[in-house]
Amino acid sequence: MKAMSSAIHAPATPSRFWVMLTAVVTVLLVLASLFGRMLDRTLPKPKLSVFATVKHDFVATERTGEVVHIKDLRGKVFVCACIYTVCPHGCAAVVGEMQKLHAEFGSRPDFHLVSLAVAPERDTPAFLRSYAEGLGVKAGDPWWFLTGDQKHTWDFMTDELKLVAPKPIPEDERVNPLDFYEHDLRIVLVDRAGRVRGYYAVFHPQPEIATLMAERLHRDVRVLLDDHAQ
Repeated sequence: MKAMSSAIHAPATPSRFWVMLTAVVTVLLVLASLFGRMLDRTLPKPKLSVFATVKHDFVATERTGEVVHIKDLRGKVFVCACIYTVCPHGCAAVVGEMQKLHAEFGSRPDFHLVSLAVAPERDTPAFLRSYAEGLGVKAGDPWWFLTGDQKHTWDFMTDELKLVAPKPIPEDERVNPLDFYEHDLRIVLVDRAGRVRGYYAVFHPQPEIATLMAERLHRDVRVLLDDHAQ
């Protein structure tokens, strides 16, 4: 009887303890995830400000050679950013964030991305087509790479999107020989009605701010896509 009693009350082996602990932690993580989703559905969505309204159409040439109209994006949520393919500054960070948005929301029929060529004399449709292919963006994907008349493009950036106007960089201040233009690196979020709802500095000297801006961008895109009343 003593032998049986000591067997019954024998302590759990270390391997059994870790299995039990792992199971408990897994259950807690699942419950936390479910609770977070429930809160996300029940808590009120943040109300986004309106900074500007795109009132006029913008016509440009897409990398495929097709002429497209910004007005055709009405009814969709879209993000827009300037692009300069040889930019040695923060363009890579901006394009990288656009790729993440494409991966997360690109399958939705009510979402679109737009990249505007700052230097159309270099970033021609053929050049942008090669650039997009290098990013893995297919011709039929909901992501326009637009080029055309420089003044017309810059006017759209400043007058409609309210971005800071691009400006030439003096030769003695260029990082490399192709570093011709300084331009606004913020991503612009536009709602279904053509209203600008946010600007996001995903390239920032302080990494914490860049991360915060990227997180806020993804959150706000989700808010506009899921809440038609915004």
